[in-house]
Amino acid sequence: MSVQSLVAVVDDDEDVRLSLEMLVDSAGHAAVLFESADALLARDDLSGFDCFISDVQMPGTDGIQLARRLRAAGWAPVILITAFASEDVERRALEAGASRFLAKPFDPDALYDELHSLLG
Repeated sequence: MSVQSLVAVVDDDEDVRLSLEMLVDSAGHAAVLFESADALLARDDLSGFDCFISDVQMPGTDGIQLARRLRAAGWAPVILITAFASEDVERRALEAGASRFLAKPFDPDALYDELHSLLG
């Protein structure tokens, strides 16, 4: 039996977190939910995560700052999502090291495909 990949889901909207958890689960992976980037970064060890999915616009540390910090530390791939998509935000997200940028509302298959591509 294969070991599930562990995905950190970061969004300040509880409904979005729960929806993302269901998508991650349906893709065959396990999700751990965080209400903010700061809550995620407060963990002592992030090495157990195989992927991070984060909203861009959140109070405190935003998703772009989070992606920059995670990638600089050499952590797992980051998928950024936002309801406030623009070419500038997408450019900044990708420059920060995001593996993928998805605009809300996004096709669940796009996230499923990206998880499959990154995690198998």
